[in-house]
Amino acid sequence: MNPRLIGYAFAVLGVLIISPDSALIRKVAMNPWGLLFWRGLGIFGVAAVLSLIWYRGGLVQYFRQTGWLGLSITFFFFISTCSFVYSALTLNPIILLIVVALGPVSGAVFSIILLREPPRKAVWVAIGLSFLGMGIVVWGEMIAHDGFARLQSGEGLLLPPWPSLLALFFVPTLLGLCFTLTRRIQQPNIWPSNALAGLLAMGIMPFFAPTLEIPSGVFWEFGFLIIAVSGLSFIFVTLAPRWISSAETSLVFLLETLLGSIWIWLLIGQRPEGHEIAGGAVVGLAVVVVVVTAVRAKDAQPDAA
Repeated sequence: MNPRLIGYAFAVLGVLIISPDSALIRKVAMNPWGLLFWRGLGIFGVAAVLSLIWYRGGLVQYFRQTGWLGLSITFFFFISTCSFVYSALTLNPIILLIVVALGPVSGAVFSIILLREPPRKAVWVAIGLSFLGMGIVVWGEMIAHDGFARLQSGEGLLLPPWPSLLALFFVPTLLGLCFTLTRRIQQPNIWPSNALAGLLAMGIMPFFAPTLEIPSGVFWEFGFLIIAVSGLSFIFVTLAPRWISSAETSLVFLLETLLGSIWIWLLIGQRPEGHEIAGGAVVGLAVVVVVVTAVRAKDAQPDAA
C-alpha cells in the first residue's frame, strides 16, 4: 500500500472534523479570550488522555527526547490557535479560509530550510493553483469594495486593524512551520506537545477574558466546537506529516476553504460570493492535483517530499 495514502487519509479526516471551525466560532460569538480558554481545555483534554494511553509512563521521556523541538511545537501551535480564533472573530471568515491557502507555501519553504526536502513538482503546481484561487478572491474583494476606484482616486485601501492582519499572517505561516517540525521530530505523534499548548491557553487566557461564561442557546454547537473541532481534529491532522510532507499536509488542509464556506452559509447565513466560490474551487483543484499525483506515484517512500 502506498504509505502516502495513510498520510492523506489522516489529513482528510482531520480536515473534515475541523471544517466547521470558523463558522462555529462566529455562531458561538464568545469573546476571543474566553473562547481560547475553553478551546485550550478541549485540546488539553483530548490530547492528554490519548498521550497517557499511548506513552503511559514515558511522557517525561518524550519531552527529554524532543527537547526544544517539542516545546517549539507547543508554542507555535498555541500562537496559531490564538491567531485563528482572533481572525475568525474580527475578519470575514471566508477571507480567512482563503488566506490559509498560503500554508503550503510556508510548509514548502520550511521543509527546504529545516528538512532539506524540496517538494515534488506536482506540489509546486498545486501551490500555484492555490495562489491563483486566492488571487481570484482578492480581485473580487477589490471590486466588491471599490478597492480599485479608491486606488485610482489616491485614497488608501480599507484594511482591517493591524492586530487582525498580524493574526492573519500567523495562521498560514505557523501552520506550515508546525507541520514541518512535526515531520522532523522523532516520535510517533506530538500529542503531548498539543496537550501542553492547551494547558498554556487554560493558564493564560483567564487573565484576559472578561468572562468565561458559555453563551446561552448554543450548548450543542459549543460542545462540538470544543471537544471535536478543537480537541480531536488536530489529533489526526498532526499524524499526517509522518507519511507526507508538510507542504502536502497544508495543501490537504485547504479543503477547509471549500467545506468551511459551506458551513458558514449553513450556520450563520453568510452566502459565498461568486468570486469566493470560484477561488475556493481552484483551491480544491489544487488539492485534487497533489492527491492524484501522489496516488499514481511509483516512488512511495514515506520520507519523500
